[in-house]
Amino acid sequence: MEREDDFDSDNEEAAAAPANRRKILLIVIPVVIAIGLAVGLYFTFNHKYDGTAALNYSVVKNMTEENGQATESVTVFYDLPEIKAQIKTEDGAAALVVARLSVELSKVEDVAAVEKLLPRITDSVIAHTVELTPAEVEGSAGLYWLREELLYRMNLLTAPVKINNLNFKKFEIQQNEQ
Repeated sequence: MEREDDFDSDNEEAAAAPANRRKILLIVIPVVIAIGLAVGLYFTFNHKYDGTAALNYSVVKNMTEENGQATESVTVFYDLPEIKAQIKTEDGAAALVVARLSVELSKVEDVAAVEKLLPRITDSVIAHTVELTPAEVEGSAGLYWLREELLYRMNLLTAPVKINNLNFKKFEIQQNEQ
C-alpha cells in the first residue's frame, strides 16, 4: 500500500492564510477605531451625559420689588441622590427608608461646595435616619421635625454655604417582608 504524502498542498494553503488574515485585519481595525472614536465623541460632546445623572440642579430667577426698585435674586434647587437607610420598627423588624431630597441654595456657585460635601451630607442623613422609628416620622408633624433636623445638620456641614430650605421629593418607609 502506497501512501501519497502531498506536502506541497499544505504549504500552499498555509501561505494563503496569512494574506487573508491581513486583509481581514486591514478592514476590521479601521472599523473598530471608527466605532471607538464615534462613542468617545458622543460622550465628550453630549451635554446631557456628564456621568452624574442623579446630581442636577435648576435655577429660578425671582423678581422682588422693594421701595419701588425691582431686585433680582435666584433660587437654586439642587437634587441630592436617593438615600436609603434601614430603620427598626417597634416590633423589632427592619424597614427601609427611601428618601429623595432637594436643597435650596441662593447662589449657583454654592452647588460646587455642596457636591464636594455630598458624602458627608449623605452620611449625616443616614446616621440621623437610622435612629428613628416609623412612628417618629409619621404624619406631617414628623416630617416637619425631620426636615428641620436635617436642615440644621446640613447647614453645620456646609458652612459658610447656607442651605435655605430642604424639600422632600420622595419619602417612603418600606416594610421588609420576611
